[in-house]
This record gives sequence, structure tokens and C-alpha cells, in this order.
Amino acid sequence: MACLLQIVVIALSALTTLTVAHDATSYAYYHPIFHHTQHHGHDYYAPPKYTFKYGVKDPHTKDDKHQWEERDGDVVHGGYSLVEPDGRIRKVTYTADKHNGFNAHVHYENHAHHPQVHHHHKHHPRHHHRRGGRQQF
Repeated sequence: MACLLQIVVIALSALTTLTVAHDATSYAYYHPIFHHTQHHGHDYYAPPKYTFKYGVKDPHTKDDKHQWEERDGDVVHGGYSLVEPDGRIRKVTYTADKHNGFNAHVHYENHAHHPQVHHHHKHHPRHHHRRGGRQQF
């Protein structure tokens, strides 16, 4: 089992960029750092440490997002960005540790673009009904 986990970790570490039809790109990167590996590749006494990156950029679907995170012991730094439906880019950076908790900073780039919606109001002329020779409005 530990051998399979190491193979998966190595495969994910080697994965850098994938390109599919219609010029979309994505990438994933995960790099755990093992110190003094014991017990089938795991050191249960060392503080956790890793680096993670992920991203997608697809001009066909307009899906454009990126995420990264680094952990060293009990301190985590990370961030992500994505394109909102209104065209703005939301960028979030965050830190987390046992003294300050989770803290995030949100920043927007670009201006919101809202499609113009035109409401067509149909003018309905009054319907004239005849009852017994009189018009009713």
C-alpha cells in the first residue's frame, strides 16, 4: 500500500502540464517533503510539509482558475483565483496557523460586465367586446 502511495505521489509530482483539444490547459503539482522516512515512507513524527498547485485555462468554456497552497508544520499559506461570471477576477490569499486562525484577503480585478437586457413591453390595445350592442372598455 505504501509503495502504491509513493508511486501516486511521484506521478503527481511529475505532472506539470496537460493540453487537450481546443487549446485548454490544466496543470497539477503536489510535492510532499518527507524527512527521515520510516514506517513505509512516512515519518509520523515530522511536521507536515507540502506544496500544491492546480490550474485550468480553457478559452472554449471560459473556465480560468488557479490554486496554490504551501504547508510547513502548522502554518499554511495559499491562494486561488477565478473568473467570476461578470468578468471580474477574484483573487484570494490566505494564511492559517494555530495562533491567528484562518485569515483571508479577497481582491477583485477588472470591472463587472453585465449584459444589457432589453425588456420589450408590448402595448396591448384595449379589447373591445360587444354585449348587447354596447362597447365595453
